[in-house]
Amino acid sequence: MTDQQPLQPPLIPPQVNPVGLLVQPDGEPAAPRRFSRAQRLLAGLFVALFLLVTVATTVVSLGRYCLTTDAADTRALPAEPAGK
Repeated sequence: MTDQQPLQPPLIPPQVNPVGLLVQPDGEPAAPRRFSRAQRLLAGLFVALFLLVTVATTVVSLGRYCLTTDAADTRALPAEPAGK
């Protein structure tokens, strides 16, 4: 009297070949990509642009600091102890 559903074959996980590529088992459907190629490229472009701006601003900021700071001016440093 119980309604039993037919048993489904166990899922076989994808394997990775020696080259490092993902290989789907025969007969198993591959899942479609969640985002389109254009969206993935746009996201990659945004990440690359963010990294480029981050590195550029760091270099410019550090360069301006190094070029505008007088290394010979030691007045802001604490005085040396008298015993030395």
